[in-house]
This record gives sequence, C-alpha cells and structure tokens, in this order.
Amino acid sequence: MIALKLTENYGMDSNIQFIFSALVASVTVGGKAATKQIAKQNSTVIVGFVSKIVNLDK
Repeated sequence: MIALKLTENYGMDSNIQFIFSALVASVTVGGKAATKQIAKQNSTVIVGFVSKIVNLDK
C-alpha cells in the first residue's frame, strides 16, 4: 500500500511500484534484524519500561 500510494501521489510509472515495494520490504526486514540483538540484550529493561507506561493509566 505504501508503494501504491507513493506512485499514485507522485504520478510515477506503475513499474516503479515494484521497486518501492522491494525497498519497503527490505527496510522492514533489515530493521527487524538490526533491532533483534538490541531487544535480546535489553529485554528486561524494555519489558519494565513498557509495563510502567501501561500502568500509568491505572
């Protein structure tokens, strides 16, 4: 959907949509891989932080 909206909004050729789709997919997968190690090393801190935010409402 991101690629479709970009190509529609900027009047680009629909073939470029495939390039945008590949770019968005690679950034998504690459970002997940890059942050996985950070999440593993800091899981306790992350869970504690999120639990504090969730409990602010109560």
